[in-house]
Amino acid sequence: MRNVMAGVLAGTLIVGGAAVARAHQGTAGEEVGYAMLATGANILYVPAKLAVAGTGLVVGTVTGLVTGGDVRAAYAVWVPTAGGTFILRPAHMDGTRPIEFFGSDYADAPSVVSETGSAGRMSHRGYIVR
Repeated sequence: MRNVMAGVLAGTLIVGGAAVARAHQGTAGEEVGYAMLATGANILYVPAKLAVAGTGLVVGTVTGLVTGGDVRAAYAVWVPTAGGTFILRPAHMDGTRPIEFFGSDYADAPSVVSETGSAGRMSHRGYIVR
């Protein structure tokens, strides 16, 4: 599935790259080019992202239920599939903002280890519980 999505995105970027190349005549032209490229890419990207997110939400829920209500197991599926970039913007097209088709770790708080080296028990939100 990743290879298919990567191929679709790469093809869209290659086709849309011509619009950006023509738009390098000035600042306003660049913005128009990146906006057109983002619009074209979103035609394929958004439905693919929604399909992956929807599937991941269902699979994550089933995973949580099968593991006896283990929220971390469900999050292990939910975060990569339902996280990340849902709509491509011109900033994604010019490279100033990364495109994350699959979401990364939880953004609320990183896990930390105390000075003594004991980390305590992790809660489902990534916080340390002592």
